[in-house]
Amino acid sequence: MNPKQKRKKKQQLIEDFGCYCWWCGKCLMPEKLTIEHLLPRSKGGSNSKENLRLSCFKCNNSRGNSLYPPGWEQGKCF
Repeated sequence: MNPKQKRKKKQQLIEDFGCYCWWCGKCLMPEKLTIEHLLPRSKGGSNSKENLRLSCFKCNNSRGNSLYPPGWEQGKCF
């Protein structure tokens, strides 16, 4: 995505979901939210609106290219 497309997608996501991190639920200023791919691009995910959500930097960064939520450890049942 180029910067103009990124701004437009981010605005659409804010309109759809509000200024909340998809993972931890924190309400943040729009400039503090990052675009998150539910299915990471490295695993075949697209830039379609259906595959995008907003998240805080901490959640987005800690999730990396995992298919699972931040902090989830594979093999552990809760």
